Amino acid sequence: MKKWMITSILITALLLTAACSDDSSKAKKDKVTTNKEEVTYKTKTVNNIDMKINQIKTTESTKEKINMVSIEMTFVNNDNSTVGVGAADFKIKSGDKTYTVYPQGNNFGDEIEPSKELTGKAFFELPETIKKGTLVYAPSEDELASWSITIPDAE
Repeated sequence: MKKWMITSILITALLLTAACSDDSSKAKKDKVTTNKEEVTYKTKTVNNIDMKINQIKTTESTKEKINMVSIEMTFVNNDNSTVGVGAADFKIKSGDKTYTVYPQGNNFGDEIEPSKELTGKAFFELPETIKKGTLVYAPSEDELASWSITIPDAE
């Protein structure tokens, strides 16, 4: 009777171990299939400044049906003098609407010395229904550069 009890406990332990290990491998497979594709955007040069979009990230805002979109960019000054660039120079156009930078965000803005670079983020509050748009660089009324962007789902 003792051998039968020990044998049944061992079999039960093996079955539980096998069931648990199967779940973890399935979870790993799920993680692999849900990875998002990395989107790359072309670098644009305006007035000797290289402008590159590094990453676009979306999070839910505290406001209903509004997302906070952060666009991380890098700027390289190829000019002989110091130049200034700031997030307020950028807008997002989608459909017939134009969205300006969220003023309370930790937006970039600084002067860049010759041959130096600046990396920072511009924050926008956008309706959660917006999935595509155009990021426009317009330090004055004239649009000097634009990128077609895809707004990712909120993380």
